[in-house]
Amino acid sequence: MDLQPTEEQQLIRESAEKFLADRYGPETFRALIDSDARWSPDIWNGFAELGWLGLPFPEDAGGFGMGPAEVVILMEQFGRVPVLEPYVSSVILCGKLIELLGTDEQRGALLGEIASGQLRLAFAHDALEGPMTVTRGADAFLLSGVKRAVHDAPMAEIYLVSCTLDDGTVAVFSVPANAAGITARSHNTLDGRRLSDLDFADARIPPEARLGGGTDGRAAIDEATAWAITASCADAVGAISAMVEQTVDYAKQREQFGQPIAKFQVLQHRLVDMKIAEEEARASVLLAALSLDGDAAMRERGASGAKAKVGRAARFVHQAAIQTHGAIGTTDELMLGWYAKRLVAFEKQFLPTRRHLGRYAEIISDPEAAAAPLLREATA
Repeated sequence: MDLQPTEEQQLIRESAEKFLADRYGPETFRALIDSDARWSPDIWNGFAELGWLGLPFPEDAGGFGMGPAEVVILMEQFGRVPVLEPYVSSVILCGKLIELLGTDEQRGALLGEIASGQLRLAFAHDALEGPMTVTRGADAFLLSGVKRAVHDAPMAEIYLVSCTLDDGTVAVFSVPANAAGITARSHNTLDGRRLSDLDFADARIPPEARLGGGTDGRAAIDEATAWAITASCADAVGAISAMVEQTVDYAKQREQFGQPIAKFQVLQHRLVDMKIAEEEARASVLLAALSLDGDAAMRERGASGAKAKVGRAARFVHQAAIQTHGAIGTTDELMLGWYAKRLVAFEKQFLPTRRHLGRYAEIISDPEAAAAPLLREATA
């Protein structure tokens, strides 16, 4: 198998490097962190102009028909910055869910708006909380309950809300964020992004707002979540790569006992171990990306394997990087601290590293275990 990037993939990497270097330096990042919004509409429109918001969608839905390999190439560059905009939640998780579950009419109406930058979405699916109460009325569904920690909800104009109906099927509704009966309480995350707790009090949802009509949404949620986990892992690899690069540069410049600390053998071993962890993490993400077009067992094994491998690499690299930098590693003067926060948040998002390690072992020993809904829980 030829794993060398194609010409198109190389262009995606180069365009991302140039755009982010020109428009998303540390000053931009810190300005966004200090703002209430924590994201930039101008940057988002720039993503749309470059085609990134429609990258994974079919061409007949306004996208570019690219696959998971192109997505992870872009996401690694996002992680190196690190980008605060809601790309994974809106484009990957919600976009793929609409593509997989929506009717032709829903796909045509929603995916084109996502690709053009006009629409942002958040997935309200908290499997660890109590179920939503869904009452079927004559002309609408009435939704009541709570969805906790909905990532990037403050930036979203539409929530995709999952509910288990009385017939046992899982429905996903497209709900305007400003719909009557919904109250959002927003919070900042450790790594500078935003989430909301959503309270539903008899929110009235018309039947046509259900994605896919009467189709059960379980399989689509699992597949879209595998895409989102893989994309998040690629983002984490970008942050790991940036930390390794900055730590090597620092070790070459920082002098102790009259010579750069990079000449000390114990630090040389540490730097090599950090680079090895980076490359192992990148390889696991590539495997996960190549597995997304496979069956459920292959897809979930790849996603959980990558989440476990990248999670362990993230923990080792950010601790080693901060220890090598000493006290300045935690100051706001360096971006190092923000990379560390992003990696700590990554370890907990989509379920912890240890949970995915166990899941990977389950599927290796019994591929039919992929039918269990771990990835559906992982969006919580």
